[in-house]
Amino acid sequence: MEKICKQCGGHFEVTDGDLKFYEKVSPIFAGKRFDVPSPTFCPDCRAQRRTMHRNEYNLYRRTSALSNKPLVSIYSPETNYKVFSVAEWFSDDWDAIDYGRDFDFSKPFFEQFHVLQVDVPHACMMAMDNENSDYTTGTGFCKNCYLINSSEYCEDCWYGKLMQRCQNAVDCSYVYDCELIYECFNSEKCYNCKYVYNSQNTSDSWFCDNLKNCINCFLCSNLVGKEYHFGNQKFSREDYENKVFEILSSPEKFKQAMIDFDEMRKKRIYKYANVLNCENCTGDFLLNSKNCEDCYDCSDSEDVKYVQVGVQTKDLMDCSNMYVKPELSYEVLGTIGTYNVNFCLYVFNSNNLLYCESCFGSQNCFGCVGLRNKKYFIFNKQYTQEEYEVLVPKIIEHMGGEGRAHGASAQVERESGFASSRETEPKNSEWGEYFPCEISPYSYNETVANEYYPLSKEEVLKSGFKWKEIEAITAPTTGSLVEVPEDIKDVGDDICDKVLTCGKCSKRYKIMKYELDFYRKMKVPAPKKCPDCRYFARLALRSQRKLFDRNCMKCGKDMKSVYTADRPEIVYCEECYLKEVY
Repeated sequence: MEKICKQCGGHFEVTDGDLKFYEKVSPIFAGKRFDVPSPTFCPDCRAQRRTMHRNEYNLYRRTSALSNKPLVSIYSPETNYKVFSVAEWFSDDWDAIDYGRDFDFSKPFFEQFHVLQVDVPHACMMAMDNENSDYTTGTGFCKNCYLINSSEYCEDCWYGKLMQRCQNAVDCSYVYDCELIYECFNSEKCYNCKYVYNSQNTSDSWFCDNLKNCINCFLCSNLVGKEYHFGNQKFSREDYENKVFEILSSPEKFKQAMIDFDEMRKKRIYKYANVLNCENCTGDFLLNSKNCEDCYDCSDSEDVKYVQVGVQTKDLMDCSNMYVKPELSYEVLGTIGTYNVNFCLYVFNSNNLLYCESCFGSQNCFGCVGLRNKKYFIFNKQYTQEEYEVLVPKIIEHMGGEGRAHGASAQVERESGFASSRETEPKNSEWGEYFPCEISPYSYNETVANEYYPLSKEEVLKSGFKWKEIEAITAPTTGSLVEVPEDIKDVGDDICDKVLTCGKCSKRYKIMKYELDFYRKMKVPAPKKCPDCRYFARLALRSQRKLFDRNCMKCGKDMKSVYTADRPEIVYCEECYLKEVY
């Protein structure tokens, strides 16, 4: 079935497999299945709308609405959201059921839900079971971490994105099961590595790209199972160590090594996409997965489609930032350990939820915000199971949904063509749509949507989205400004008392003592750019989250790639790449 996106006007396809999935997630009440309709937005516009509800990087100073204590929040003071500290939000000092209310059938669902959103307090950060990691968001089960996001099970990690099960990782993004790494990107199971990209099972290496099972490599690319290689050439251990020592001992030669690293990366051969140890998968940054279609930044996942950022996911479609074994979900953003949650935002360890936000340990809830360990709630109001199963279908019908018999009769309807007749959009068409961008507390340029689909201020406003002039938290402007020495050996402890100026954007920043100790241990220069510039430089290393038709530059074979045909990289298909590298 071909459809036209009602946002961008582009054509997109809804396959028979998609329709089967929509039926699979369609809820059943009192013997009736309430079909989830096929989407009205194309996959890109659906992801854009969904991620406009996620701010994972911009932080603001706020005051707790409960204790009046200062805190840092992902919600700017300009929003009308009430925020508590994370500890206060999870305490017994308040209860979200106090905001419960009846559903009003004279008003649209989203209008009422947004009023509930604004009334119910929100945690200042989206975090779960962290320790000493107050300045992190989209994180869970982390310890002693600072300014990381979209990460779980990390310890002593700072300044990064999508870090999973890592320790002592600084200025890294998209790294898994790594330890003692600095400025690494898209790497797995690496140890004691600095400036290592797109690599697996590699240790004690510098300035390398696309290594696998390598040890002691410097300025190398596209190597497998190598040791003591410099510039892709084999050296004796003694000669290798002498060459490396010579570079690390000279700030000028270290700078040149960084330049040589950039040049090496431009000239190396690239695979059509970063897909490793996967079966029947398309997309980019996919690892240890099976049957993932048009997915990005997913690991250990299976049977998912149109997913951005997924860890141990299964049976999902149109979802973003899904972690720790979420299963059977459609149009969801931000979960940990969930089952059968649909059209939801930030729900954790819950199941059978529809149109809910910030709910923990709950089940069988509809249109709720901020619940913890609740069952059979609608708009934060308690119902019996029988009452719940009567009222929810009425609300779905009010939203434009339609119930039909399920089971054998559903198959008959499909085969008779009756199901396709329901594709006409009802007068009230809220059912089956994700939360509209108008009710997001964020402006477009605060959100992940701007990372996935960057727009200028003019384009944002023309599209009808919100724009904000962002003034995020920066270092204090008091104190003496200093130049950062080139050699880490020349950096004294007193630099931690100084205010530094970013060499790129001129923003003020500071270096903490634990950072300085890390730089000394890793023998890397103290950074001359602020954390923001370092963070966004890593994000710029990746391609768009989109597939393009192009040809292999070796054999000419047609293929789907994240690299457009006009990109400068040398891009090969899977077969040609394996022949060249392995």
